[in-house]
Amino acid sequence: MLDQLLKTLISQGQSQVIDNPEIPNELNQQVIGEAGRSIVDGLQGALAGGGLSQIMNMFTGGSQQGQGSGLMGLISNPLVQNIIQSFAGRLTSQYNLNPATASQLGSQLIPGVLGRLSQQVSDPNDSSMDINSVIQSLTGGQLGGTNFNDLAGRFAGRGASGDVDGDGDVDLQDIIASVSGAAGAQRNASSGIMDMIGQFMR
Repeated sequence: MLDQLLKTLISQGQSQVIDNPEIPNELNQQVIGEAGRSIVDGLQGALAGGGLSQIMNMFTGGSQQGQGSGLMGLISNPLVQNIIQSFAGRLTSQYNLNPATASQLGSQLIPGVLGRLSQQVSDPNDSSMDINSVIQSLTGGQLGGTNFNDLAGRFAGRGASGDVDGDGDVDLQDIIASVSGAAGAQRNASSGIMDMIGQFMR
């Protein structure tokens, strides 16, 4: 997923960051890198907090609580709003960008990137990324036994091997608990996304 995220960031960032006169050229790489870090941190934070269904709905075209799909649905999504605010906050506090510029950039770049990734995940003709690769990437590949493309079959399984919550069966709460723990651990590890952005933009 990270490779796809970085490619999408650089593609979207060409017009919204690199060609943006409000962004100093010497900060282009850092701004795109902060967008990537904000997205990964935000998604991992949601997973660590038990938001597996929220992530899966966002990437597989589902809707929650009356929220629409597509770009407008992403813009109104509370998780995406948090990522935008985090990204804008980093730009203003670390790089002294104008708050209005940072907020506008975040509102354009973050939903655009997530929307493109969601399209790739949902496209049956695009094998480059699916919901399994998204969740596995965000959790450091620690959940190799879970097929997120077919959760219903996984939830029907029985036995103690995946019984994280100790209730005697493998159900949705076990999957959420496993994902939350793995995402929390991965969130504390360095993703090196800024270095990866630097390599992609050379």
